Amino acid sequence: MTSTAIEKFLEKEIGLSADAVGSDIISKAVQLRMKDCGLQGPGEYLECLMSSGKEREKLIEEVVIPETWFFRNRESYVYLRQYLKNEWHHKSKGKTVRILSVPCSTGEEPYSIAMSLMDSGIDRSKMHIEAVDISTAAILKAKKASYGPRSFRGGDLGFRDRFFDPEENVYALKESVKQMVKFSTDNLLRKGFVKERDPYDILFCRNLLIYLSPEAKKEALAVIKKLLTSEGILFLGHAERQVAVEQGFAGIHRPGVFACRKERRKASDEKKEIVDAAFLPRQRIFEKAARTGFKGNVVPPCFSKEVASKNVLGTEAVKHESPEKQIDLFDGAQRLADQGSLQSALKLCSEFLKQNPTHVRANFLMGLLFEALDDADKAENCFNKALYLEPKHSDALNHLAFIMEQKGEKDRALSLRKRAMKIYGGV
Repeated sequence: MTSTAIEKFLEKEIGLSADAVGSDIISKAVQLRMKDCGLQGPGEYLECLMSSGKEREKLIEEVVIPETWFFRNRESYVYLRQYLKNEWHHKSKGKTVRILSVPCSTGEEPYSIAMSLMDSGIDRSKMHIEAVDISTAAILKAKKASYGPRSFRGGDLGFRDRFFDPEENVYALKESVKQMVKFSTDNLLRKGFVKERDPYDILFCRNLLIYLSPEAKKEALAVIKKLLTSEGILFLGHAERQVAVEQGFAGIHRPGVFACRKERRKASDEKKEIVDAAFLPRQRIFEKAARTGFKGNVVPPCFSKEVASKNVLGTEAVKHESPEKQIDLFDGAQRLADQGSLQSALKLCSEFLKQNPTHVRANFLMGLLFEALDDADKAENCFNKALYLEPKHSDALNHLAFIMEQKGEKDRALSLRKRAMKIYGGV
């Protein structure tokens, strides 16, 4: 009961969903705070938590997940530069571009934005970048701007030589970049957050929604709508775009770019959304992609009835699977994936595949999880396994095509997409 009360406190305070982040992570955080406070039991700690604002801040610090690195999902930054240069600049000559990163964690994202803008040739006096996070410790580290090896991932690290100075075991960001970002500690869901800020042209809010409760997701997106200008752009994490689309944002259809516009969709956009649902990768809502079909006449909103009637995930995928294999492990992995608890879902899915290595849907779900966690190589391996087991698995073909595009293997990507289109029957 005490642990449930603490979880409810976190949901009320910062919108955190225990189902999404994992009760075990919250429990470990509570244990650490109890030890630091010298308290013996959860009941004592709950009393301390309810009576101490300082302790509430410290618990929040413990459960915040600061996983980030420079130029994470690089395609988003490429699109940002192109958008500002080719579209925004022509419509907003002489204006200052206003950008917000929330949550900004330890600063890698807003500094990546700053470096992108510097490379785009935009006048520095016309750039305004703000970065907000609920964690005071994260903001302090961001302001210090000294980063270790884990902040630099991927093969293209040329930016590090241009914008950082090596100092023993870390890299210190040059002052010219540091000065471009204004940091502050705050909570996106705090009342008054919007009123204290002018509208932004660009808003990065990546990998926050997956950790929020359903109500907190809606509240966060409502806040974001108020924060954006009429045609503002919202950048999201891999698994979050569909949530925004369902709340009225218009999806931006670019490979590798998970973003939306604030404006509501027109009828033509809705048709395009259906086509993209068929031919672009969908980390969106895992339950829609991982299951083999739909019960009754229920058609998920991202599919047309015509597409759904073709059973786009392939009836062949499960025709040899016995009911005994549909055990709690796979169902649990799928539920966790639906809720956005990716690491926990990955663990369960991996355990299930040890016992059921030829389970098509589990291999496909594993691929989705690795893809959402930016591990393209492992995702590719899983999708290939799903296709080996079921050559007509059109979703696996689409996701694999997307990965090939990111690797620059355009001919192979095109071949995979043609196979998928043939299965869809030319939809």
